[in-house]
Amino acid sequence: MTVPSKDLKQYAHLLIHLGVNLQPGQSLAIRTEPIHREFALLLAAVAYDAGAKFVAIEYSDMRLRSVRIRKSAEEALAHLPGYIEKMASERRDDGWAAINLVGEEDPSLPAQLDPERLRILQTTEYQALLPWRSSMMEMKQQWNVAALPTPAWAHKVFPNLPAEEALPRFWQEIRSIIRLDADDPVAAWKAHLANLGSARSTLQAKQVHTLHFFDPAPAPDGKPSTDLTIGLTDQPNWVGGVSGLRSLEGAATASEGQAEPATTPVFVPNIPTEELFTTPHRLRVDGWMRISRPSFPFQREVRQATFHFAEGRLVDFSAGEGQEVYEQFFAVEGTRYLGEVALVDISSPIYRSGLVFYSTLFDENAACHVAFGQAYPIGLAGGADLSLAELTEAGVNKSALHLDVMIGTATLDVTGYLSDGTELAIMRQGRYTPDILT
Repeated sequence: MTVPSKDLKQYAHLLIHLGVNLQPGQSLAIRTEPIHREFALLLAAVAYDAGAKFVAIEYSDMRLRSVRIRKSAEEALAHLPGYIEKMASERRDDGWAAINLVGEEDPSLPAQLDPERLRILQTTEYQALLPWRSSMMEMKQQWNVAALPTPAWAHKVFPNLPAEEALPRFWQEIRSIIRLDADDPVAAWKAHLANLGSARSTLQAKQVHTLHFFDPAPAPDGKPSTDLTIGLTDQPNWVGGVSGLRSLEGAATASEGQAEPATTPVFVPNIPTEELFTTPHRLRVDGWMRISRPSFPFQREVRQATFHFAEGRLVDFSAGEGQEVYEQFFAVEGTRYLGEVALVDISSPIYRSGLVFYSTLFDENAACHVAFGQAYPIGLAGGADLSLAELTEAGVNKSALHLDVMIGTATLDVTGYLSDGTELAIMRQGRYTPDILT
C-alpha cells in the first residue's frame, strides 16, 4: 500500500503554504530519509509553484550514519567538513525555510549503536549547524517538522497487525491527526490554531509565573508519580500553534541583495501540534516527575524513567532499560536543566488515539511535557532579540541538545501561581479548566 496521491498532494500543500508558509523568492531545505524521496520531490514541486528561489533535498541516511558510528575512530566522529558550517551560516543569512520529514526506514538501528559514539556525532552535527539552528529556535526563520509512515514504523506501532494491514491503518491515524480528513484541511488547521491561540492568550493575560504538576497515581515507590514545581522566567511568554511575526499574507523583502524576510511570516513549526509552551527559569525547578511515554535520547527508546530536581538541577535519575543512554545524554553540558515546559490537553487527537507513536513529534503532542537542555528564547518576552549573556542572566538555559520527555496523564493536575500569588487551576485530570478555555 502506498499513501493515496490525493492525500499526498493535500499534505504537500499544507506543509508548504501553512507549515513553513513559504514566501516568493525564498529558498527551502527539505531533510528526509531516502525512503521519502518521492514525497520530498512533490514538496519541491509545490514549493517551486509557490515561487521558491531554490529547493535543496538532503538525505539523512541512518544506515550510513550507523556505518560511520561503528567503523570510525572515535576522534573522527568529532569531525565534519567546514562547508557544513558555512552552509548553515549562509542559510541563516539568506533566510531559508526548512522542512524536516520524520519516519524512519529502520527504527531499530539507533538501539544497535554505542550511545557514547552516537552522542559525539550528534553534538558535533549540532555545533556545525548552530548558526542556522539558533535562528530557527529564535523563530526568525520558518521551519516545520512533519511525518510520513514507513512499513517498519507502522509495524512498531501496530505489532499485532499483518504488514499489509499495519501501514494503511497507520496512515489513516496520521491522516486524521493532521486533519487531512477535513473538507478543507487548511481551514480546519486555522480553526484549531485559533483555539490554541485563545488558551495561550488567557495564560499570558493571567501572568502565570509558576507551574505545579501533580499526578497522584502511585509510582513503584508508592509516592505520587509527579510532584514538580517549575518557576518561569520573570517575563514569561507563552507560545504555541503558530510562530512568526507577520501575517500569512506577508511576503519576503530584499535586503542587501538577499531574499531575507524583514520579519518572519507566521508559520506552524510542528504538524501535528497541540501544545502551549514557555521557557522555565533554569534554577527554579524542584521536585520529581515520572515519564508517561517513552523518550528518545540519541534516538534510543527509554521507558519508565524518574527524575529528581533541586534548585533547577537534575540531581538524580533512574530508568528501566536505557539507563546508560541517559548517562551519556546528561554528560552533555546544560542537559541537567530544563529548557521548555509544555501543556497539552488530553482531548488531543493523538492522546485519544490510544497509541504510542514512538516519535517525539506525535507523542509530545499527546501529553504535557518538559524538555531538558536548550531553551527556546521566545519563551521569554523579547528573548529572540537578547544576547546569550542577557538570556543567561534571565535564566534561559543553553545546551547543545534538546530532549522532550512526556509526563502528562489523565490523572495529572496543573496549577498555576500568578505574579500576585493568586492560584489558578489550569488543568484538572489532564484537561484545561473552563477558566483557561474562556
